[in-house]
Amino acid sequence: MDKLIFPTLWEPLLIPEEAAANLRIHSKTVNRRAAKGLLPGLKIGKHWRYRASDLQRYIDDEIESNRQPDE
Repeated sequence: MDKLIFPTLWEPLLIPEEAAANLRIHSKTVNRRAAKGLLPGLKIGKHWRYRASDLQRYIDDEIESNRQPDE
């Protein structure tokens, strides 16, 4: 009966302003990109939330996809 719904350690969610500050873009841009599926985000009701680890993975993937192939 004492089961936890969430694991004991879980990553807090960022609000759009926090995600935007990390990405150095406007919070409305963060929400627009998430709504289009271009940026990883979670919509809870009317509010968007973001995991820092998902944003880091997104940045790493973008850097990798823009890297020039070795010649």
